[in-house]
Amino acid sequence: MSEEPTTEANSNSPKRLKPGPTTGKKPSAEVLQRRKEGRIKAAATIAQNLKKTGIGRFEAENGFGLTSVKTIPLINQKNYFTEYLKKDEQVSFIRNWRSERAAQQKLKKMKEQGNIETEGDSKDLKTFDNFDLNAIEAEMRRDKSNASKVQEEADEEEEEDDENETEEVRQEKAKIGEDVIILQPGSAFIRIGRAIDAVPETIPSVIAVKTNSSVVVNGVSESSKKPIPIRFENEDGEVYFDEEFDQQRAIVTKDFRARMRYYKRRVLPNSRETAANFNKKQEPELIPDHNDPNRKEWVDVKHTNKTFYIGEEALAVPINSEWKLRYPLVNGNFNEYSRDYNSPEEILGDLSNIITETLISKLQITKFENFKCMLVIPDLYDKSYVETWCHLLFKFVGFGRVGIIQEAVAATFGAGASTACVVDVGAQTTTINCVDEGMVITNSSISLNYGGDHITETFIKLLLENAFPYKDIDLGTSYDWELAQYLKHNFATFQDADIAVQLYSFYKRKPHETTEKYDFKVFDEVMLAPMALFFPQLFQIEKETPAIPSLSTSTQPRNSRIKGRLFKPSLDQYTNKPNNTKSKSQELLRTQLNFCDLNEDDLLTRLIEDEDTTFANGKEEDNIYHVPLEKAIVESITNAGLATDLSKLKKLYDNILVVGGGLAKISGYDLMLTDRINIWRPKILSTSSIDSIIAYVSQEIKSNNEMRQGLIDEAKAKIHKEQNKETSVDDVELPQDVMDDIEVQAQFKLDWEYIDSLSEQGTLMPVNVLPPPREFDPEMLTWKGGSVYGRLKVVNEMWITQKDWDLLESRCLYYKSIFNY
Repeated sequence: MSEEPTTEANSNSPKRLKPGPTTGKKPSAEVLQRRKEGRIKAAATIAQNLKKTGIGRFEAENGFGLTSVKTIPLINQKNYFTEYLKKDEQVSFIRNWRSERAAQQKLKKMKEQGNIETEGDSKDLKTFDNFDLNAIEAEMRRDKSNASKVQEEADEEEEEDDENETEEVRQEKAKIGEDVIILQPGSAFIRIGRAIDAVPETIPSVIAVKTNSSVVVNGVSESSKKPIPIRFENEDGEVYFDEEFDQQRAIVTKDFRARMRYYKRRVLPNSRETAANFNKKQEPELIPDHNDPNRKEWVDVKHTNKTFYIGEEALAVPINSEWKLRYPLVNGNFNEYSRDYNSPEEILGDLSNIITETLISKLQITKFENFKCMLVIPDLYDKSYVETWCHLLFKFVGFGRVGIIQEAVAATFGAGASTACVVDVGAQTTTINCVDEGMVITNSSISLNYGGDHITETFIKLLLENAFPYKDIDLGTSYDWELAQYLKHNFATFQDADIAVQLYSFYKRKPHETTEKYDFKVFDEVMLAPMALFFPQLFQIEKETPAIPSLSTSTQPRNSRIKGRLFKPSLDQYTNKPNNTKSKSQELLRTQLNFCDLNEDDLLTRLIEDEDTTFANGKEEDNIYHVPLEKAIVESITNAGLATDLSKLKKLYDNILVVGGGLAKISGYDLMLTDRINIWRPKILSTSSIDSIIAYVSQEIKSNNEMRQGLIDEAKAKIHKEQNKETSVDDVELPQDVMDDIEVQAQFKLDWEYIDSLSEQGTLMPVNVLPPPREFDPEMLTWKGGSVYGRLKVVNEMWITQKDWDLLESRCLYYKSIFNY
């Protein structure tokens, strides 16, 4: 019974034919009615079958529909159009800035017309939001058509001011930047000052706080811990380290002697032994306080109500069971793995105390809300780090507005160079970035996990092996660390002519102890220690417990992760994957050999490769401490040229800018760096005809691939013909012996004589290290560039207000950054 209606429907339903010249006649009304009845009967039959099986849908029984939401018909995209967020006027940042700018111009015009008689309040106009704009905004709202006119008049007035500058106007422009604070946080120092200042206030990144527990360093109490660096003594009382350190020292010494021979510098035999024999006989001379030339005033913590000290005062606090030093910044980031800190708020609180105390005591600033802060951030920045700093400056310190600029860009502003390879050797990290027209070439960015502090540690190791008279020096304490820094800054050098057995002296100062004077002799240690930048294995970063105090406060070696992160890593809100900035150069140095260590064939293959680089996740994997500095520079400049234009290579090599205090403070660094780059830079990367070489190799590879594919197609066609298969030729599988024979025939070979001829047709790209402008301190150059940048007119569009941050937080950085955040 159930199948009869379906059968009848099927029998009565004529076959559907496509309309054409013979079947274009429409069916009659009778036929259409029969079809309709057949469909109804078929639906009834299906419903009856579903009811029997129990899977039917019966909405009429309970009166409830499947859903109470009405179906919305799809939008016809042909009729759909919107201008949402397609115009600048629709972005709140730009709209607010334009209205504020127009309001200021309106106020200026009203004052000139005599409508506002506030001559005595001219000083108050230096800040950006200390006057009432309500009346002006109300007047502007009455006639919206005047808004565009006001804007045009403002632009015209600015153009006229630029053309007709008077002495008054120039003096007024000189005051621009009075309300701008430039902040450059670093692992060793925090530099902060007004944009109009010649030099910033330099504050050590350290704070002394009270503690109720005994001082613990590396999990051992202060009284029982061993001095750092950990050393051993033989039966004769000579200090030595492990075998690996001696091997690395021998490698550096060999290179040092080869350099001395090349420059025809005479090295006297047994010089090292002569210096060691002198040092073994030295005894300290006690110096009374009244005879101490640079006596240090220690802080009397027993008669004070202070709960913390910052900077130099913190380093003058006698460290005991009641006081300890905390270092909130390490390796260019927050010191979140140290046991000194148990929460993010402790780190932010210390940084806030350092900044606010400096602003109040050094810069005499109290109303922070009236000031803007330009924050200098790393080039390979951690987004969590940047956003936390912005939160700190808004909520903990209370600045009115905040902007950001990358370190390498700031350095080029400070040096007045539009294009440069910026080498920033800091205290604990070294960064290399190529900048072109005010923008960092992302693929060129490299961050190395060694710096000037590691040179200090290595210098002390070399001195101790040469019978340094102060045998008990402990770099884990702030007093001896200051002494070690003093020795490096005064005696380390790259000048070949200064390498000889020389006599020096130093003063050992500790709280509640008489100052002691030591005489000692040095030989090649003064040059071997900074040369470790080009032989980083001498630093032994991957295995040594850190000697640097800021790192020693942690209970684990540099690269272990016993304690979890205090700050959440930055993740993409859609994919939940890390979204920090990545660099091709950084990735390649972690996973492969650098350009300088590749053979010629592999080098050319790497140059023409155009494949997507897979970036690994995780901060630990980003640690690079085995790549020498000069090879990292070559890697950075080469990838910058490949990412933009190979013609830029010559300009980048001709404009190498060294900033920071880790390398640029060592005399003779420019000649040493130039020599090291010329020694290790491959010949192909040294010629200006590199683009012709790459074009030739690319064409050869293309021709070789076409020949190989031709041999494969020919072999497949031959086998297909012999087997008479019905399948396609492409489905034929070649035997292994045939494939081996094809690989031999299609072996890729380059005509190196032709490549050499191409190389000789070009000129050698010279290497030039730029000197600091007008003998300006290279440590301050990045901060100075930030101050120049902070006074530009274009920066007015990039300030983030507190209201913006409260509303959008990190999204502000996407809209307000000059680079792609």
